[in-house]
Amino acid sequence: MFDVKTGREEEKGRKLRGMGNRTFRYAVLAAAALAYLLVMAGGAVRAAGAGDAAALWILAYRTLAAMVLGAAGVAAFGAGRALQRVGYAVAAGLGGLVTLGAVALVDSFTGAVGSGSLSAVHPSVAAAFVASWLAATVFIGGEQPYHSRLSMFRSQWQVPLYAALATYAVVFLGSYIKSLGPAAACAGGWPLCTGTADAGVLAIHLLHRAAAALAGGLLLYTLAFVWRKHQNRPALLVLTGTAVVLYTVEVILGRQAQQGMLPALGAVGHLAAATALIGTLVALAVAGYYAPSLPTVAGASVAMALPEPRRFSEVARDYLALTKPRILVLLLITGYAAMWVAAGGFPDPVLSLVAMTGLAMSCGAANAINMWYDRDIDSVMNRTQKRPLPAGRLTPAQVLAFGVLTGALSFVLLAFAVNLMAAVLSLAGLLFYVCIYTMWLKRSTTQNIVIGGAAGAVPPLVGWAAVTGDLSWAAWVMFLIVFMWTPPHFWALALFRNDDYRRAGVPMLPVVKGERHTKWQILAYAAGMIPATAALYWTGVVGEAYLWVTTLLGASMVVAAVALLRERLPAKKWAVRTFVWSIFWLGLVFAAMVLDLR
Repeated sequence: MFDVKTGREEEKGRKLRGMGNRTFRYAVLAAAALAYLLVMAGGAVRAAGAGDAAALWILAYRTLAAMVLGAAGVAAFGAGRALQRVGYAVAAGLGGLVTLGAVALVDSFTGAVGSGSLSAVHPSVAAAFVASWLAATVFIGGEQPYHSRLSMFRSQWQVPLYAALATYAVVFLGSYIKSLGPAAACAGGWPLCTGTADAGVLAIHLLHRAAAALAGGLLLYTLAFVWRKHQNRPALLVLTGTAVVLYTVEVILGRQAQQGMLPALGAVGHLAAATALIGTLVALAVAGYYAPSLPTVAGASVAMALPEPRRFSEVARDYLALTKPRILVLLLITGYAAMWVAAGGFPDPVLSLVAMTGLAMSCGAANAINMWYDRDIDSVMNRTQKRPLPAGRLTPAQVLAFGVLTGALSFVLLAFAVNLMAAVLSLAGLLFYVCIYTMWLKRSTTQNIVIGGAAGAVPPLVGWAAVTGDLSWAAWVMFLIVFMWTPPHFWALALFRNDDYRRAGVPMLPVVKGERHTKWQILAYAAGMIPATAALYWTGVVGEAYLWVTTLLGASMVVAAVALLRERLPAKKWAVRTFVWSIFWLGLVFAAMVLDLR
């Protein structure tokens, strides 16, 4: 009887701790997210200056500050129930975090965010608050949330902490310089500083740049270390890649700010990126230190054996295959044609080479991450079983690392050698393809290709922005052409690969709605492609020859769709023909743009 009662009490205790642990986890995540929004709202208050807009941002800021403090209180309550075994050390740590929130809250109500030297302290406090809560989130990520010692200095994982501290110094010094007003700004000489007469201000500027350089060097060391020692831990690779991208964004925005080309709201993004970088570096350090207790990405083995050594040419061929070269060529055709149209003729060859290299790297990175995420699907589809990952020639960690690092390098190349608009558009296309299409739409809706087609339509926008630095109606019409082309192209493929998609459980339109419904949809989109291509003529960038050629090409797609509609499975001749012809169709349409420019 005693044993039964004891067992029930232990079970009840486990449930209570579990409830408290979940409360703690959700409250910590909420506090981190709200504190991050608090940082951006504080930056918006300073950017807005005075007036109605500033009043609204101040109201939003104070509301967020109160919500952050409330989330901190809930987290402390959850920790008290779930983490009793941790003792006074955790209680003291949570008390410190709550104190940080209180400091930020008091600062907001005293109006110190607006001006003065305290405006330099405020972003620093907020950044520390966000980083602390992200660290707490990682602490509770595994089955054993805390170790007996909370020492961070283990092996090379102290390096990301040093990088976080250096970035923290960059945030503080940058905020302090801004608080001094326009007179303290550097006139030029990036990455150094010229045009500032005051020696003290010049010293602060140089310290600001030295701290940024130190953070970059430490981040590169961390990247090399993770790549060399932790290829089998995708979570660490993703955190490191994210830190590299955020650091690059910080450098670009910092350069824009020094040259006076950063708008007021751009300064908010500058601060937000710096705060995210600090939090990412702290989370990376904690994740590396507590690696044994952290969950790995689903499907990835903690101790995965690397493939047998092979010749360099074989390995290089497999990495090239991750980029899906055939699709890549088609995407580059649309991007390069857009550069021709934007330039009104032959674009600068150096700019073209750099822009198309960056675009190829971005699209290839998206395809590689797509293969990493879809490795379970690829292993059961006949069409994809021989890809490097399902065939076992590369590991999931290698594929993910290749995708993340290639995407980060693409952003760096486009931002520095082309322009920020092209880099942002390219990164947006990558993230849309990976996060929206691959991770969400592909496995959840028959409209996966329709909505996901927006990612494949981004290259013309990148090509146009590479030449002009902005976007016009002509660029958006090119986007529309590729967007309308994507569903009939992929649905034709799905018709003659129907068994593959059914076996993999992917809800492609033929699998869910059937053959006839899919063919009618292909016909509808084929008909819609005619006005979509014609719209480019009315923007005034192409001539009448383009209009006649693309009208005939559109009619040919309609004829192919009608022939496909009349064919019945198991006959697949017209499904294959429609798929193949759609590839040539897109290339010919964009070639017509180049050959008949106004």
